[in-house]
Amino acid sequence: MGTFPFGAPVDDLTIGLPTREVSTFVLGAYPSAVHVEWTPPDGLGRRVVALPVDNEPFPFWDGSDMDRFVELWQQQWFRPEWGTVRAAALNGSSGRSLHARWLAPLGVAVDDYFVTDCLPTSMMSTGVKKALSTVYSPLRDRLGLPAVSMTSHPSEDTIVRLATAQHDRLRAQVVASGAERIITLGNAAARVLAAVGGGTGGELTVDGYLSARRVVIDGRELEWHALVHPAVRAPWVERHDQWVATRERETAP
Repeated sequence: MGTFPFGAPVDDLTIGLPTREVSTFVLGAYPSAVHVEWTPPDGLGRRVVALPVDNEPFPFWDGSDMDRFVELWQQQWFRPEWGTVRAAALNGSSGRSLHARWLAPLGVAVDDYFVTDCLPTSMMSTGVKKALSTVYSPLRDRLGLPAVSMTSHPSEDTIVRLATAQHDRLRAQVVASGAERIITLGNAAARVLAAVGGGTGGELTVDGYLSARRVVIDGRELEWHALVHPAVRAPWVERHDQWVATRERETAP
């Protein structure tokens, strides 16, 4: 499926069916990755604060055991002559906030949800692409760095188009989960779920953000919360804050 910086393979992280029933099904766009902060050897390039180097241990990884994980990765894939690395501070940032600000406001317990993505592989952001072209690639020949082969961050329309081929997988996962509620994270995931339910559109709207939707999958009507991704920026942060406050009031004893 490709190669991360420093040589680890980009794996297909397609998840199978849930092994038990849960109350809530969570759908994101595509996996993130384990990131390191990389400092090339003295004088050979600037420090890169976050470079993807391996597959996430699980969807919306919360950064747990990241120092140990990076250490094991380093032993297998990183050579001392390439400089120094350490776990990047951003590891697990979305995963850590997922329960606190997306699930807990709906009363979802930490062990009562199933999470998956529309697409199965990690993608390369614009920032990573720039770091590769300005720091990593110029040092490839000098340091003997492996070639990188990652798909660039796709457009929203591309995510929806590619995920169309996986509608059967997503539908089967929803059914097997037994969930009564679905949360989509971001506009692309919302559009994909609308298609899974046999509809079109699905885009997030500011006016409709505070209200739950409904979607029918395999003859069952489910409650649907079309929310922004945990990595969202302003002005949607403020709108999500309002959603959190509203949900907390509704679930308060």
